[in-house]
Amino acid sequence: MRFVSDTSPIIALSKIRHLHVFEKLFGKVLIPTSVSDEFLRNCTPDEKSYFEHACENYINVTETRGSYKFSRRLDIGERDALTLALEQKAIVIIDDRKGYNEAKELNLIPVSTRAVLRIAEERNIISDYQELEKALRMKSFFLPGY
Repeated sequence: MRFVSDTSPIIALSKIRHLHVFEKLFGKVLIPTSVSDEFLRNCTPDEKSYFEHACENYINVTETRGSYKFSRRLDIGERDALTLALEQKAIVIIDDRKGYNEAKELNLIPVSTRAVLRIAEERNIISDYQELEKALRMKSFFLPGY
């Protein structure tokens, strides 16, 4: 199975230095160029270094081939992540509610960062997903309730 991520999950996991959860759970994760660009525009130097290491090992920055007309107004990262997921027949890791709902309507399987952390805990990759959520809240980053 292939996996595509939107920007928010990458931001969240980078903030708490747990981006490696992607590798442990999924092996490789694809992201569109627009997601990489969005992340790099808004990250700290430490997060940038951590992300670049991930891109050398288990995150593949990939161009989308087409464009789709979506029923919701989405930002470029969500549009491209959904487009790439459609092209690759992949599960999409996405936190934005509109993007999440759009993915469901497109018969994609959307998964939130919270769900990724719960699965990581179930598989003993992390010890306590709630502690990581708490660490994110301390950095003023809030995961969706799904």
